Amino acid sequence: MIKKILLIVAIIALFSGNAIAQNKLSTPESEVQAQKTNPPTLPAVVVTATVPNQFDTVGEYNQPVWTTTRMFPSTRAYVMTPPGAVKYEKWFDFRDRKNGPTQIRMRDEFAFGLGNRLQLDLYNHTVYDGPSEDKTFAWRGFSWEIRYALADWGKIPGNPTLYFEHKLINGVQGIEPKLLLSDRFGNSDWIWATNLVYEANLAKTKETQEREYAVTASVGKIINNNLTVGATSHYRYHNYEDHIKELYIGPNVNYRLGKNARFSLEYMPRVSKEGKYDSRSFFIFAWDLQ
Repeated sequence: MIKKILLIVAIIALFSGNAIAQNKLSTPESEVQAQKTNPPTLPAVVVTATVPNQFDTVGEYNQPVWTTTRMFPSTRAYVMTPPGAVKYEKWFDFRDRKNGPTQIRMRDEFAFGLGNRLQLDLYNHTVYDGPSEDKTFAWRGFSWEIRYALADWGKIPGNPTLYFEHKLINGVQGIEPKLLLSDRFGNSDWIWATNLVYEANLAKTKETQEREYAVTASVGKIINNNLTVGATSHYRYHNYEDHIKELYIGPNVNYRLGKNARFSLEYMPRVSKEGKYDSRSFFIFAWDLQ
């Protein structure tokens, strides 16, 4: 009985092999040729990377995404660089003089996330200035700043952050401490930031110290993950010379160019009667290096 079964299996295997060899159990010749000419294709697999919502929280400090970039050129918010991250920014500061050509101050900034709600920024300062017919490019100096947020995001109203900058500009040392405040208006798409600023040279007399007190305030509406539009006001009091008080107000825009790149634009004409400039404008290009 077992021999008969083995014989039957052998016969079936033999005929099956011959049939396969002769394409008798395969696709007809016309279909085989068609498959060779137009081989079957698998359906495409599309992988899409979702961009975090600007109000999603990220990182060790539980901060919203919008605080990890410079939304407003004139007004800083919280700690912008998470632990271990590095950011680069190129600044163009246009100062339209009342009596004279526009001065363009430039900065190259590298920001480092230190952890423990600390951030370190290093700046290189240059300027393009001079008579309209003979402008020159020159190095002005360098500066560094440190930020420290008093608590994780949302723990203290206004998310207060301490800021201190030390400068060496045109051979003169100066300091610029600030208090940074920022948050969201309820559950709306609107955000805000305010800075209280003191600035002075390290000198002995009031005239050479050139002390200044300033307040900047910005608001913005987050249209989508790429675009934010709003307005900024900048008040400054010069406590030397003629004790000038000046106020600038104008629109701002922040736009995402890609995964790691953004730019911020701000144009502020002078609305006060007195002031050093007819307008002040900023253009900042930002790139996340890590």
